[in-house]
Formats: sequence, structure tokens, C-alpha cells
Amino acid sequence: MMETTNYTPPPSLIPFFTSEKFISLIVGPVGSGKTSAAILKIAYHASRMAPCKDGIRRSRCVWIRNTRQQLADTSIPDFLKWYPDGVAGNFEKTNTKFTLRFNDVECEVLFRGLDDANDVKRLLSLQASFAVMDEFREIHKDIFETMQGRLGRYPDKVLVPPRPEWGTDAKGIPIGGCVTEDGKSNAHIWGQTNPPDMETFWEEFINNAPENAYVGIQPSGLSPEADWLEYLPEDYYENLAKGKSEDWIDVYIHAKFGKTLSGTPVFRAFARDVHVAKEPLNYIRSSSFPLIVGMDVGLHPAAVIGQMTPTGRLVVLHSMSESGMGALRFVRERLKPVLSQRFPGQPAIVILDPAANTRSQTDERTVLEVLKEEGFQVRTAKTNALQPRISAVDSFLTRMIDGKGGIVFDEAYCHGIITALAGKYRYRLKKNGDAEDSPEKNHPWSDLADSLQYLCLHTDTSGVFGGHKNTKSRPVKQVNYRYV
Repeated sequence: MMETTNYTPPPSLIPFFTSEKFISLIVGPVGSGKTSAAILKIAYHASRMAPCKDGIRRSRCVWIRNTRQQLADTSIPDFLKWYPDGVAGNFEKTNTKFTLRFNDVECEVLFRGLDDANDVKRLLSLQASFAVMDEFREIHKDIFETMQGRLGRYPDKVLVPPRPEWGTDAKGIPIGGCVTEDGKSNAHIWGQTNPPDMETFWEEFINNAPENAYVGIQPSGLSPEADWLEYLPEDYYENLAKGKSEDWIDVYIHAKFGKTLSGTPVFRAFARDVHVAKEPLNYIRSSSFPLIVGMDVGLHPAAVIGQMTPTGRLVVLHSMSESGMGALRFVRERLKPVLSQRFPGQPAIVILDPAANTRSQTDERTVLEVLKEEGFQVRTAKTNALQPRISAVDSFLTRMIDGKGGIVFDEAYCHGIITALAGKYRYRLKKNGDAEDSPEKNHPWSDLADSLQYLCLHTDTSGVFGGHKNTKSRPVKQVNYRYV
């Protein structure tokens, strides 16, 4: 029997490799070690299975690829590099099944290429422990959802009887079967892929993962944070990028979502590994550094809350949006509670669209006056012209301060604006393939992007993007003089 493989994944893959979530997904550039981690994760979970009555830790894993040809060309050869046939176990070519054996572990790995409806139907009769989705961006959501219902069914409670120390589940049923040594469920489905296209099921799932899922996105292959380069040829990504389109490079090197037929992202400089914080962000508790709230008002109000640091970095701490809510209600029910609960006592300045100073037809008050009556210090943005607003955001996205991004977002509280920057805020494509001159008004993404633009216009001190430096020219006057 084979000894346990000595494998240490790169840091960017460790959370995926050790995840105990029911669903675990990793997205990254080509060549970043994703497939190796997915392959060896089989042994990781198989070794954690509670032993059967005869002392063997049995499990069954289903490896899924979207076609049988790709399964034969890529998935199985990659698998056999780590688990050689005749050394780590035995491969049955006819059944495309590998029986992995090491120590007291025995795991059946079934390879399934889902070419047609008959292959999908065969999933319905499987009793499995785990499943792996190779290049899951190509796996149909129905397969993903159907497969989940087949997991955790092997071994059953006949093979692994309930133990008194495991107790009972929420329904009072004794725990046994597909569980770990401590009685926790050992049913899992995981997958690895290059980034999917925008406007797809997988892009939506990655951006709005449920509580039972872990989703990780690796940094760009050209980023200083790329932690797997030692396993690749010298200048691998630099050479790979030559002669490729910008869209190809974005997906396969920078780990960005693919271009959608609906349009192109407005902010191409946005990069998750540079601009999304790896840890929760803290704000500076000082009246010298007030919170700046960029706010877009109208039928779909939105707000983005940020703060400038002493080094000149813009830290974006929170974003929020609503549909069909008036400005006053939005301020009272959304903005004020966030400011009082997350940032108690911290002064804030609200930056509005200049049009917010236009009087309402209902009560003759402007939005600016309404906010002032609610106790806010309010100012209007320097300009409402589109190009200066977009340029103000780009100036922060392309700026580096102390080796880090000039703007950084708190992932836990800025999901909306991050999603907008990642591609939801876009230029719609015309029938001839050219992009429109103005970004699409798609709520809430365009509202959040507008809010960020007002925030960046205010915090930019260069006076370049539609503003004016607060300086006056000194008049030249004739005065008497004498030589000394």
C-alpha cells in the first residue's frame, strides 16, 4: 500500500484544500496548482472517514468532467501522476475506476464524462461519499445540483454503525455512516476552474455563495502574491501573455471573470487580489479622518462609505443599495443604522450628485436639504460629468501606495460595489460589437458605481478630475525699490 502523499499546497490553496464545507470551490489562473489540490483533497477526506466494522476507512468519490474525451485527455492523466497505477492502487480502464489504497484507507474513484443525457441519468443510481468537478465552469448547474443528492450515502450505517459518542442528529436519529472519526458529516463536493464568464450560473454562485460553501479566488499569475511560481517554468505568465488578447489574459492569467456578450466592464483596472482586503478593515476613530459617504439618490438609492488614511489610501468600508425607496427612508432605515452601529460617534460627510440640489415636486425640499435636516454635513460632488467621475475611480485603482492598492475594499461589507467593479457595471455592446459610450443603467450596480464615483471625486485632491485646487493667483503689483 502507498504511504500518504507528502503534499503542501501553496498558501492560496490551503483554505480550499482543508475546507470542511459541504461545497468547496477554487478559481484561479492556468497553472496555479488547482487540479493538484483537488486531486489530493480526495486522499485528505478519505483518510478522515470513520473506519468500517473491519477497520478499513472506505469511501467512494465521483470525478466529473463535461466530456469523456476531456476526461481521458486531461483529468485521468493528471490523476495518475499523483496516484500511479499499480503503486497507489489499481486503475480499471474499462470501468474508468481507480481504487486508491494507502494505510487503512480504501477509496473508489469513479470517472464520469457527462456527454449526454444517459450519463446524467447514471448519476441518479450512485451511492457516493464525495464528488469532484473538474473545470466546473463547464459543468451544468443541473449536474451540480443532482450530484449533491448522491453524496454522503456511502458508506452507510450498516458498514459504519452509529456510536454512542456520536449521539443523534437534529431529528433524533443516531449518527453513523459517512462521517468522520468525531461523528461529523464527511460528505463533500469540490471543484476547480479557470474563471467562468460573467452573466452565468457559476459567476452568480461564486459572488453569492451559500453558507455551506467555501469559494476562493487566487491572485493573478503576475501578482506579487502569486505563491505557486516555483513550480512553473521561468517567466511562465510573461511568456503566456504575449500575443494574447486582453480578455484572454484577464481570464487565464489575472483570474477575472470572462467577458460577457452583454457588455464590457467599465473598470478594467480592478483586480480582486489587489483591491479586495484579505482581512476585515478597521477605520480610524478620529474626527480628523471623517467618513466620506458617496450617495446616489433617486428611485434606486445607493451609498458607499469610505475613509482616507494618512498615507493617502482610500479604504472602502461599506456599500448598500435599495430599489424603489425614497431618499429620506433610505437614510433613516439603511444609512443611519449602519453609521451608528458600525461607526459609532465617527463624523461623516455625505457627497451627493449635484442634481440632488434640485427641488422636489412634492414637498419643495431638495435632497440636500433633507439630509441636512437629518443631521448630516452634506456637499455636492465637484461635477456630474461622466468622464471625470470614471477617471477619479481609475486614478485610485491604478495607484499603488507602499506596494499595495491605492483603494481597498472590505469584502464582508462591500459585496455590492465589488460585484459592480468586477463586471456588472459595464458598457453595453451594440449589434456591431462596439461598446456604447456610456455605461449601462443596470440597477443596483450602476447606482453603487455612481456612489463610488462621487466618493472618489471628493477624496481626490489633485483637482484634475473636474474639481479646482483651492488656490488663488497672487496679483502682481508695481512697488518702489532701491538697490542696496
